[in-house]
Amino acid sequence: MRVLVFGLAVLALVACKETQLGEMSEDLCGARQYQSLVGKDRAAITEAGLIEGPELRILGPGAIVTMDHRPDRMNIDLDDDGRVTAVRCG
Repeated sequence: MRVLVFGLAVLALVACKETQLGEMSEDLCGARQYQSLVGKDRAAITEAGLIEGPELRILGPGAIVTMDHRPDRMNIDLDDDGRVTAVRCG
């Protein structure tokens, strides 16, 4: 019985630690501060001082992109009308 209780306690601690790490790494690229761009046109990206480069990808509909996940890279998704639909890390 003690082994079962100990095992459950360890699992709970591991799950808690994984959640904390996930929350900390969730916004390594700074996307959270640019959420106000969602719904605005592409010009708003430049007005916000963002410049496309290795740490920023601006992705239009059907854009061909690499599948590597980089938590420090910001992705800004645009729709067919050039409006921002998402700002995310990855």
